[in-house]
Amino acid sequence: MAPPTRLPRGILPDGISPPPGTDIMQFCRDLAESGATFAETFDRKSETFHGGVTTPVPLNGARVPDTMGGEAAADWRALPEAPLAIEEPFGPDYDSAVAAHTRLGQAKKAISVLNKPVEMAMRLRVQYKEAITATGTEDRTAWESRLKGAEAERDGCLDAATAIIMAMDKADVSDRTRETVQAVSEEGRFRFEDKERFGDYMLVLQRANQAIFADQNKLLQRIKAIKKGVKTSQVVSAPAVKEG
Repeated sequence: MAPPTRLPRGILPDGISPPPGTDIMQFCRDLAESGATFAETFDRKSETFHGGVTTPVPLNGARVPDTMGGEAAADWRALPEAPLAIEEPFGPDYDSAVAAHTRLGQAKKAISVLNKPVEMAMRLRVQYKEAITATGTEDRTAWESRLKGAEAERDGCLDAATAIIMAMDKADVSDRTRETVQAVSEEGRFRFEDKERFGDYMLVLQRANQAIFADQNKLLQRIKAIKKGVKTSQVVSAPAVKEG
C-alpha cells in the first residue's frame, strides 16, 4: 500500500497543508508527540508539570514569581503608584479644532469603504438585468428585491459618510472638500453597469479623501499654533520669584 500523500481532514485548518514532499506518516507521529509533550506540562504526575517547578505561587502577592522579578521585587507594594495623566487644558478653540480633526478622520474612514456597497449594488444590477430575460417571474422578483435592498444599504452608507462633512463648520472644512464629498454622494447613486464606469467612481473617492486629508493638515497646524500660544502666554505671565 502506497504511503499517504495528504493529511486527513481535521488535523490542520482548512486551506493549510504541509510543504510538498513532507513525509505524512512522520508528520503525524511528530504532531502526536508534540501534543503529548504539551499535555504533560499540565499533568501533576509528570516531571515536566509547570516546567518542573512544583512550588505553588502564594495568593495575595505574598511571593513574587521568579519570572516576574522574584526576591528583587519583593517590596513591590512600596513602589509609588503611577499618577493619572491629566491633559493640560488649552482652551475652547483648541478643543474645537481637535474635535473637528477627529470628525474629519471619521469621515475619511467612512468614505474609504464606500466602494463596497456601491460595487455590491452594481453587481446585483447586472445580475438583475440578466434575470429580466428569464421566463420565470419568481426569479425576476427575487433579484429585484435583492437589488432594492442593496441600493437602500448603499444610500444609507453614502448619507452617513457625507453627513459628517456637511454638518461641520465652514471654518474647519474647505469648499473643495464639500464639493468632492457631494460628488461622492451623487455619483455613488449612479446606475453602474460596467467596471470602467465604476473605476471612475473610485477616483472620485480618492479625490474626496485627498481633500479631507488637506483639511486635516490645516487643522493640525492650527492645533499646534494654539498649544504654542497658550504655553508662551503661561511663561510670560508667570510671576517672578523674588530672591532673598
